Amino acid sequence: MSFEWSQLLGRIVDWLRAGYPDGVPEQDRVPLLALLGRRLSDDEVEQVVAGLVAQGTLPADRVEAGVAITRLTQELPRESDLARVRERLNAVHWPVEGTWRPPVLPDGPSEHNARVGYHDDLRGLAELLHGLCLRAGAVVEQATTALVEAELSSAETAIDLAAEAGAVRAEIEREAARLLALQSPVAGELRQVVTAIQLGTHLRRMAALAAHIAAAARRRHPEHVVPEPVRPLVARMGAAAAAIAAAAAEVLESGDAEVAAGLADQDDTMDDLHEELLATVLGPIWDHGVAAAVDLTLIGRYYERFADNAVEVGRRTVFMVTGVPVGARPDDAPR
Repeated sequence: MSFEWSQLLGRIVDWLRAGYPDGVPEQDRVPLLALLGRRLSDDEVEQVVAGLVAQGTLPADRVEAGVAITRLTQELPRESDLARVRERLNAVHWPVEGTWRPPVLPDGPSEHNARVGYHDDLRGLAELLHGLCLRAGAVVEQATTALVEAELSSAETAIDLAAEAGAVRAEIEREAARLLALQSPVAGELRQVVTAIQLGTHLRRMAALAAHIAAAARRRHPEHVVPEPVRPLVARMGAAAAAIAAAAAEVLESGDAEVAAGLADQDDTMDDLHEELLATVLGPIWDHGVAAAVDLTLIGRYYERFADNAVEVGRRTVFMVTGVPVGARPDDAPR
């Protein structure tokens, strides 16, 4: 044990004793261990627990089982229990979410260095997701240009970008698997890695849906897929899709729950535009033929599903950051 860690261990034990001068009650033991596990390794948690047991703050006969359960299942107790323990410990002036790590020693690698590197890798994974979301937004922008202006080069650019998005998604899955195998992640880290895999799927799906739109424009070139009277409406759908992709990228970068909630409103806008498109195509005055009607029905569906997946990206990102599930609306499940 390094001198720095020995000093820090003593400070942590003294802080926990100050928070629980009469000993840790049974209902707070597992939440306390879970909070420790968010900032310390399993070995470090056990050293802290041993110090508390030695000083009588924790009873030895009940703690070992709690440590084993926390380490083996990686499951957090209820948020209300965590909040109660946080409030008690914050009252003795050491923020629960602050860093507890000793300084990096210059004389060689340590477990602290390994954890810092691991967290750098997690940040790299988050950057891949953010970049993939921006790429999906670029695909839908190029696809909309191809659709509205019958521009072949934009259609091909969108399809190429979507293929690159598939490669990025595969890289995300490989990196997530590597991070799971590299170290035993604690609850927050595990949530981040597993959610990243799910996010990669939704983001790749967004790019693929936009590529379908571009493919329709390329298939009909040099003719327009969209009849002239409907082009302003389709352009608005494309702009709404690009906007919701940009907002989802912002959520990925910031983890802002308010911005994530705003994605649902943007999705409602897309739903309204989709309904307007269907009403136009199926209306009694439609005189642009069956082929155009079929194309527009599919294109409208692609835009609508693009927005649905963007909403899910926001929800899963907030869960990844906070651990609190965001309520899903039954009619918004992505397909």
